[in-house]
Amino acid sequence: MDKSGIMVIVLLISIPCWADRPPPPPTPYVIKGACPFECCTYRTWSVEASTTLYSQPDRKSKVVGKVKAHESVDAITGEVHATPTRFIVNRAHESDKPQDVLWVYSYEGEGHFKVLRNGELVSENLSFSPYGGTGGTRCQDQSQYCWGTLENEISNTWWVKVKTKTGVEGWSDEPNHFGNKDACG
Repeated sequence: MDKSGIMVIVLLISIPCWADRPPPPPTPYVIKGACPFECCTYRTWSVEASTTLYSQPDRKSKVVGKVKAHESVDAITGEVHATPTRFIVNRAHESDKPQDVLWVYSYEGEGHFKVLRNGELVSENLSFSPYGGTGGTRCQDQSQYCWGTLENEISNTWWVKVKTKTGVEGWSDEPNHFGNKDACG
C-alpha cells in the first residue's frame, strides 16, 4: 500500500473521534442586555471618574463624547463580551459526571453563571462567587455544594451604554467609573 492509501485509512479511523467532540464554544460571546452582578440595575448613575464614550461597544469606534466626575448619566443597557473558560466537573451533579466540561462565560450573582451546556447558553448554579479569596476558580470551602473547578478565571468586558444630560449616547468599557449601579446597596 502506498502513502496515500495509509493516509486515507488513518483519516477514516480518526473521523469517529472528531465526530464525538462537541463543537468549540463561540468566543468571544456577546451577552446583550447583561447587568452582570446581583442587584445590578440600569438607572441614573453617578460619574465617579472622567470617562470616554464610544459610538459602539468597541474602543476602535468613533469617540462621541466624554463625561466628567460628579456628573450623572442615564444608564440604558449593557453587553458582556465574554471569553469562555472551562469548568471541570469534579463529582457527579445532576446530569454531569466527573471530567465533564461546561464552558463558563459570565457571573450572574448568588453563585449563578452563564454557561454553555449542550450547545445552549443557560444559567447554572456553580456554588461559588468569583469575588472570593480563591481568585474565583473554585469554591471557598470543599462542602457538599462544590462540584467542579474553573480552569482559569473568568475573562470578560462589560460595556455600558449611557446617555448624558445633553443627550449624547455612548458606550464605555469602564463601568467602574460609574456609581449607583447596585440596587441593593
